[in-house]
Amino acid sequence: MSKFIKLCFGFASLALLSACSSFVQVQDRSLYNELAIVDSNEIDGFKAVYIFNNDYDKSVWVSPEVHCVQMATEKTNVFSGPAGLKVTWDKIAGNCKWIGIGFGWNNWMSKDISDLKDNSAIQMKVKSVKGSFKNFPVAFALEDYSGVQAYYGFNYSLASGEFTDSTWTTVLIPLSKFPFEAKDFDLERVKQFIIQLEGDGNIYLDEIKFIKIENEKTIRS
Repeated sequence: MSKFIKLCFGFASLALLSACSSFVQVQDRSLYNELAIVDSNEIDGFKAVYIFNNDYDKSVWVSPEVHCVQMATEKTNVFSGPAGLKVTWDKIAGNCKWIGIGFGWNNWMSKDISDLKDNSAIQMKVKSVKGSFKNFPVAFALEDYSGVQAYYGFNYSLASGEFTDSTWTTVLIPLSKFPFEAKDFDLERVKQFIIQLEGDGNIYLDEIKFIKIENEKTIRS
């Protein structure tokens, strides 16, 4: 765990600026609704499509600052399958420098996503524990096995709608949004997916996976 946090601290300031500039923007036009989604267990030969799918195992981690963030298996409010995750955090009240959760899916094996960067996205299902909100105070990152991290902050165009406690909202982050080239990111040696947490929140999280996308005006889920 400490290894992950050390890696993240080095990028915290830059990531925070990126995240803050992105997730505070509320846009009426949704990128999500302009993309056609092709849902499959394999994308052009890439089989490790599920980043999180029911199991809170050794490939899933959370920052150790329990006064700022807690994550637990959720078996009642799930999108699909027997279990999901419940994540509760308050970075400001807990006075934490950096908090987040991560997924080293596929048993921490190196993943080659070089063929996915132009035609795929990371999709996740999010539901509010109580009430509703539009701004999801997080930033997303992929990290390679050399320790390089590429971040992209949430903005409302990535969501299928408002986040509520009655329905699941889909968040879709095209891989093309991540600054891989600028960071000299090794797409052939991906280590993990990270969600950096800002502000506060209380959510259910489920079914994080890669999906294939097409640039069309209609959407198929």
